[in-house]
Amino acid sequence: MIQNTILNQLNEKGFVVSKIRGVSMWPFFNQKNTQVYIKSALNYNKNDCILFLRGDGSLIMHRILYLKKDFFLVCGDNQSQLEKVYCSQIKGKMTEYYINGHTRRPIGIKYHVYVRWIRITRPIRIIRDLLKRIIKKIINKN
Repeated sequence: MIQNTILNQLNEKGFVVSKIRGVSMWPFFNQKNTQVYIKSALNYNKNDCILFLRGDGSLIMHRILYLKKDFFLVCGDNQSQLEKVYCSQIKGKMTEYYINGHTRRPIGIKYHVYVRWIRITRPIRIIRDLLKRIIKKIINKN
């Protein structure tokens, strides 16, 4: 239901303001106190936070990490796995966000340092997720 409302508003008005759900973009976006302003767009760049529609119908916000000829490779800031996303799946990109009532834009030195940090530390999240799977297998064997 929420997905339909978001998509309808994007199609009708060209933008939507929505609360964040989930933890894939944590710590940048916190589902307790963050809203995002998503705007329809025609072009996308590395590090943009995009809203896209997965094959299962779920709407997801992740960051573009790599630009390829026919698709983008995206990943949540709290995720490790890259996901292939085609332009036809993208519904818009985040142009502003609201945390605790303060409006912010994805610009400036703090934002760029954060994005650089998230990109550099992705291998740590890959190792974290691998260790989680190993520990889970060990626990399930016993």
